[in-house]
Order: sequence, then C-alpha cells, then structure tokens
Amino acid sequence: MSPGPGAGITARSRAGAFGGHMWSRRWTADLESGVSRTEAYLGRSDARADKVLSLEHSGRIVRCDVAGSRPLPFTVEFLFAPLDHSDSESLREALRREEHGILGALAGDFSDTVGFLLLPAVDGATSYTCHCPVQPGPCRHVLAAANIMVEWWDASPSVMFELRGLSADTLGILLRGDGAGESGGVNVDMAESLWGSDPLLPSVPSPAPAGLEDLLDAPVTRRMAAAATNDPLEQLRVVADLEDFLDAFGHYGAP
Repeated sequence: MSPGPGAGITARSRAGAFGGHMWSRRWTADLESGVSRTEAYLGRSDARADKVLSLEHSGRIVRCDVAGSRPLPFTVEFLFAPLDHSDSESLREALRREEHGILGALAGDFSDTVGFLLLPAVDGATSYTCHCPVQPGPCRHVLAAANIMVEWWDASPSVMFELRGLSADTLGILLRGDGAGESGGVNVDMAESLWGSDPLLPSVPSPAPAGLEDLLDAPVTRRMAAAATNDPLEQLRVVADLEDFLDAFGHYGAP
C-alpha cells in the first residue's frame, strides 16, 4: 500500500472498528482484547492519523513502519502461520461449497467461512514484533498497523491465500488432497468447484436471419461464381443468373 496525501497511509475508516468483513474484524478484536480500551483507542487514532508510513508484504510476512515518539519509525512485523493439516482439510471442503466457485474465491470473492479459516484467531496463527520499548505487546504501533492491514485485505482479500503459505502449487495440492486419486481423497467436481453450483452463463445471441439480399450481395456472388468455375466468362454468367434469380424472387408475392 502506498502513503496517502500526508506522510503515511490514509485510513478509510474515520470512526469505529476497522475492516469490512467479519473475519477481519474478529482478528483485530482479538488483538485489542489483550490491551486496555485506552491502548486500543490509541492504536485506532494512530491509524487514522496516517502514522502507518508503509506496508510491505512478502510471503507470510507483513512489515509496517509506524511513526512514534522517536525520530525514526518503529518497524512492526507480522508472521502468519502456514495452514496445518486440519485447517487445510476444512479449507478444501469450504472452497468446494463456495457460491462463486474456487476461481471466485481466489479472486477474493469468498464467504466469511473461508475468511475465518484463512485468518483465524490471533493466538497460535499470528505472531508480531515491534521494536518499541512497550513489550510484550500488542503495543499501539502493532494495533495501528493491524488496522491498516485489515483495510488492505478489504481491498485485496485474495492476498490472504499467500499470507497462509498457499501458492499456486500448494493450493493445487490442497484442492486435490493428500490422497488424491486414492480412497482417502475427496472427489471434486471440477466444473462445480471452478464455477460454482449455479453459474450465471451469458445468454446465447439470437440475431434476426439475414435477408436474401444480404446473402447474395456482390462479394458473395463473386465468391460463389469463383467456386463454381475458373472461367471468367462463366463466372460472369453465374453472377448474372444469381442477380436474375434475386430480382425474380423480389417480385414474387405470397398467395
């Protein structure tokens, strides 16, 4: 995410909790549950005061620089745990049931059920560090960074797969299951998994049939004549015969 008009990243939320999804709000609520109401308020205020200066993402790690009481900003780092076997199985089953299919989920259009699996409770699934003296946290810098992160997830929810260590290759293994092709594997309807159980398909166009004039226009008749004979004079006769037929057909009236 890039900084806003001021020194830091501009928060979209101006009041209340951050995050537009139940799963992201639950995550920040878990963080705030470990601090006092005053500290939670300071974390939200710092986020809205553009004190989160940067947000960088690499694999399962997110780093943010947050302005504080010292000349140099404090670096906050979040590390997200990879999915364990139990969560992988639950996520695989949840993705199969997604309304918009697996492709929709990978594009970020997934249900709260998938969101809760990708972003579970903080304890055990997310670790964080900050270089400020207020340790152990979460300190106000961690909270401010977390509030900006959930707005990042609102804009790009598909990044959650990468944060939990799911690349294109590992996601394919997860969808197939550890026992793919064996009795322990889960049968997957690929069409339903990719597109959902009730995909909205475009309607088949139904143009009005072309008139005889359109079917026998000059370029068409010339091609028909060329297909009939290689003799230029015979081609002219074919074109003339077709034109006579079209003229006679135009004067033909229905009884």
